[in-house]
Amino acid sequence: MQDLHDWLSGRLQHNDYLYIKRLSANDTGATGGHQVGIYFPSSVIDVLFPSVNHTRSQNPDTRITIRVSSHDCPESNARVIYYNSRFFGGTRNEKRITRLGGGSPLQDPENTGALVAFAFTFNTEGNSTAADIWVCRTPEEEDIFEASLGEVMPGTLHFGLAGNILGGLLSPGIIKPHRFRLPPEWSEHFPSGKEIIEYASVHYAKSADNPDDSLIARRKTEYDVFLQIEELHVLDIIRQGFGSVDEFIALANSVSNRRKSRAGKSLELHLEKLFIEYGLTRFSTQAITEGNKKPDFLFPSADDYHNPDFPEHYLRMLAVKTTCKDRWRQILNEANRIRKIHLFTLQEGVSQAQFREMKDENVILVVPSALHSRYPSEIRSELMTLGAFITELVTMYQSLPER
Repeated sequence: MQDLHDWLSGRLQHNDYLYIKRLSANDTGATGGHQVGIYFPSSVIDVLFPSVNHTRSQNPDTRITIRVSSHDCPESNARVIYYNSRFFGGTRNEKRITRLGGGSPLQDPENTGALVAFAFTFNTEGNSTAADIWVCRTPEEEDIFEASLGEVMPGTLHFGLAGNILGGLLSPGIIKPHRFRLPPEWSEHFPSGKEIIEYASVHYAKSADNPDDSLIARRKTEYDVFLQIEELHVLDIIRQGFGSVDEFIALANSVSNRRKSRAGKSLELHLEKLFIEYGLTRFSTQAITEGNKKPDFLFPSADDYHNPDFPEHYLRMLAVKTTCKDRWRQILNEANRIRKIHLFTLQEGVSQAQFREMKDENVILVVPSALHSRYPSEIRSELMTLGAFITELVTMYQSLPER
């Protein structure tokens, strides 16, 4: 079986176009919906398959060879089609890549949440003719990608030439217009994660006054702000070019390290701020429980946890994982006194089998309400919203004396 490093080396050698995302439950079919399949934005298909982007005929299409190198699957053919019936008296106007299933790991519900990379090669006419796919099998493989990309968040997409994407650098062709009026001093120094999150908390589009929607909106704003600041610091260097490979690697490493640092704390900082705003002020972060174990959040405090006379039914912990596939087991022994473990995640769905495993280990999933529809219908009623988690703890701790 091919090694991931060899696969990435091949992509860089040919400078393929890469399309990278995390598989949602709808992508893999875990939701049970009838219209499943990998989501590709129309703008991405336009770049990869310009031959189908027209209305001269109805539903123009082309074929592409598919290979899933991560799992040694046999080659198959997929269909790229532009459903353009709106221009012929119908209603559809969408572009899709179909026939990616057929026993493929792309359609395995157990791969929900996995990071996947499509590498597209081109012919001389500018149309992609083949896609080589890697579905990450382990957290270690995902770490290899994220070492360059930074965090690949559920619901986000990375698309561009392999040299730019894997080099960890912005491609000038896909940079978004400026949305935010940033503090002038941020062009001189890169602000801390807390500074960016504080900025995002007052500049996001307020769609509702509840912690679930606020978290989603703020995190998106914070990521957009982060990328805009990053552009301030690296875009001119990229445009000027590099005098040597070492210069390129040095900048790529600097960008990568900053993205990894942000990814490591961003979600926890957002949650901490929202807890306080919504009245949940009794918690400890990164407190030590036993040995070197450090849950992300411990309620109501580390002192209470270590007090043998404090009633255990008041104790809670919240682990935080942007994606929980293959990583949720890491949280099972972080606090010996706590039997029910709450896990906050932004992953867009889990398989029913994986949910049953979590439930058997007394793990309760806390998921923003907007993402509940991405989970299989059979388990949605057992998911907890962020708002419900906060309300439960605020209510419970009202009867405790203040320290």
